[in-house]
Amino acid sequence: MARSQQSGLWKRIRAAPATLGLRGWLAVGAALLAAGAVGSWVAHDIGLEAQLVRADPQAAARDPILFRFGAAQGRGLYRGHCASCHGGGGKGDRALGVPDLADGDWLYGTGQVSEIEKVATYGIRAHNPRSWNLAVMPGYARAAPSPSERVPPLTPGEIQAVTDYLLALAGRPADPRAARDGARVYGGKGGCYDCHTGDARGDPAIGAPNLTDRIWLYGDGGREAIAYSIAHGRQGMCPAWSGKLSPLRLREVSLYVFALSHRAPPPSAKAR
Repeated sequence: MARSQQSGLWKRIRAAPATLGLRGWLAVGAALLAAGAVGSWVAHDIGLEAQLVRADPQAAARDPILFRFGAAQGRGLYRGHCASCHGGGGKGDRALGVPDLADGDWLYGTGQVSEIEKVATYGIRAHNPRSWNLAVMPGYARAAPSPSERVPPLTPGEIQAVTDYLLALAGRPADPRAARDGARVYGGKGGCYDCHTGDARGDPAIGAPNLTDRIWLYGDGGREAIAYSIAHGRQGMCPAWSGKLSPLRLREVSLYVFALSHRAPPPSAKAR
């Protein structure tokens, strides 16, 4: 059957009323089988899947055909495995520290498909040997802030001073004197610079967030939310889907997540 004929048949099928009934759809199925269209479509999809799983992840995102095909396949996977935490539109939940996947701001890496795929495959603090687990926020109000590092606790006054320092960095109202004291704690006793870097812009290589912008993983970036994070720590996790989803499915769901913040293939991509 010619491709144009198959396309026309497919358009007629899509336009068929929902009330067609079982016998009507059986007749449609028989017509498809007789025309050889089903086998053609299945072979076409299998071919695209083979290309997709072999392609470089970012190259797949630059290829309009592979990108649209993979993202469409990944939509259902996302809904079945990711939406319960990140939400149907990928907007996350700041009350629980679930990242927004649609805003283009990335905690781990820069939002490349390969980086998204690594998170989906190995997780974050997911008890997987290849999981991202370096950035664990200590709880400075505890006697032993970190279970793995020798970090001294901070007094309530020091916690408030660091809070004022971070508020000042983000351009929010803060006590100037407390902010100066907080800067010293941040760069000294607290050791905050070790993960968030000296300028507090974070480190996407380990998942340490930028503390100078208006994007917050937990809460609204206000005084209470910041002080709570410093005092009690943060240790969010993302499950590892390795062994539960095939490499192909992981590639597809990663392309869909990529598509949430990249609505179309890059303009430089060449159509095939």
